[in-house]
Amino acid sequence: MKATIQIISKLAFVLTLTFMSCQKEATNPEPEETGGGTVYLGNTDGIFYAIDATTGTKKWEFKAGDAIYSTATVVNGVVYFASWDKKIYALDAGTGTKKWESSTAEVVLKQPFAAPLVVNNLLYYPGDNYFYALDAATGAKKWQFRDDEVYGWQASPAFLNGVVYASIRGTGNKVGIYGLDALTGARKWKAEKSHVTESSPAIAEGLLYAGSEYEGLNAFDLQTGATRWSFQSGAIAKSSPTIANGVVYVGAGSINSSTDNDKLYAVDAKTGVKKWEFKVADGAPWDSSPVVADNIVYVGGGAALYALDAATGTKKWEAKAAVSNTQGSGAVVAMGMVYIGIDKKIYAFDAATGVKKWEFETSRAADEASPCVVAKDGTVYHAGISGVVQ
Repeated sequence: MKATIQIISKLAFVLTLTFMSCQKEATNPEPEETGGGTVYLGNTDGIFYAIDATTGTKKWEFKAGDAIYSTATVVNGVVYFASWDKKIYALDAGTGTKKWESSTAEVVLKQPFAAPLVVNNLLYYPGDNYFYALDAATGAKKWQFRDDEVYGWQASPAFLNGVVYASIRGTGNKVGIYGLDALTGARKWKAEKSHVTESSPAIAEGLLYAGSEYEGLNAFDLQTGATRWSFQSGAIAKSSPTIANGVVYVGAGSINSSTDNDKLYAVDAKTGVKKWEFKVADGAPWDSSPVVADNIVYVGGGAALYALDAATGTKKWEAKAAVSNTQGSGAVVAMGMVYIGIDKKIYAFDAATGVKKWEFETSRAADEASPCVVAKDGTVYHAGISGVVQ
């Protein structure tokens, strides 16, 4: 399923083959929209910002109780995200007014990196040992799923045909990738091969793709969880895969710098055969998930944003923004611009040239979560710790 900009999914990713990492969904226009749209992003001070997408001017801000590493989701005029104060928040997207916050007694979160997934009025989120489904209107818990004793679920889930797919990060063999019934939470399958992972799954053509720590990029059968192929990069692939035109793009890095694995890989989606690789000079792209638009793949690494030819891996431009050697924020392409958080700032670059359009400085690091952009017509573009099909 392809689109010239980004995949279109209605009602929060239902009709696409996956969740996000720069996804596009048609929703009701958000209220009180002005200018060219809105960029939503939180920072490690726990401040959640709404920024005018055209000018970089702040519209409003909301203070959570702790750092925000979670990428936001906007559905039907409501913006959802999680904070390290162990709560999931739902705010009015136009005003920032809080609609609800999750109960720390009902929903136990440990390190909420993931972006919420909202489908058919249910919000899905990974917690500490449990995977939760909440009522999207009230935050009340509908069901929870637990299998092995695990460190926690950290990756963002995906949805297709009534099944929620989620990967967990744990210790030892108590980890895995699961398919759960979206209405009841009943387990449909668990991948036969376990992985220590923070990579969010992406789905295309009957396969589910996810990266792992030390085990590279893997493709699983969507119906059974059987491993179809593995691409052993010899690196940590916490970056979530993006799929476009039959190619899987994923960033990788290594704790041991001598292995020279700070690279973006392009891999054939059917076979797992490498098509090309690009060495990132400014820091590993293992957390920043790539996105493809108009045959250009964008990925963050260190303090830089790279734009590469999606077919060849040839660099088209590079925008270096600040001094940093980590980059957890994924780029999002919307309305001819690329938005990304680097260090303490939120940036907008011209998608074709890399020319900076504006920057907005926040109070603290804004490069852990990824932007969510809502255009004036209500189209939502997601970016972040999660995969996408384009």
